[in-house]
Amino acid sequence: MEKVVTAVILCAGGSRRMGQPKGLLPLDGSTLLRIQIERFFAAGLPVRVVLGSRAREHFSQLPPGVEVELNLRWASTDMATSAAPALRGDVLLQPVDVPPPAAETLAQLLARTGNVVPCVAGQDGHPVRLEAPHPPGRLDHRLRDAVRVEVADVDCTLNLNHPEDWETWRLRRSTRLGQAGKK
Repeated sequence: MEKVVTAVILCAGGSRRMGQPKGLLPLDGSTLLRIQIERFFAAGLPVRVVLGSRAREHFSQLPPGVEVELNLRWASTDMATSAAPALRGDVLLQPVDVPPPAAETLAQLLARTGNVVPCVAGQDGHPVRLEAPHPPGRLDHRLRDAVRVEVADVDCTLNLNHPEDWETWRLRRSTRLGQAGKK
């Protein structure tokens, strides 16, 4: 029997460096959070979102069927602590502040078992696959010995932490989409 893998999107932080909620950044007539959810739904995955800062605004972006975990202590917790309540079963863990994963990347991660990290030219990316059980503690310790899978999606290694990161990625993405449309 095939294991169910749940996509977990971390969207609880205060987005201080971005200056506005990262999950609510506009993208393709929607928001970054909504596009991420739709990408995971398209891969046939259930989705669980961890909300904290500005939870009501983010909650309004959730389509039916999304499970929600609230981190009421979002201002004083780190990523691993924020993720912990959502880590049930096998998961693909995705921070909201990285580009939505490519379908091919998701397929490669879902074809594996165990702890798996996508990478491009040796640089780790997201989402990461974490197999249950989920012991408490830092996520980087669990990922140290994870299998690395080379993927073609260079965006998986990006962090969209600052307005400049966001604008650079959107411009590069727009250029790539325009070129793909001409082929």
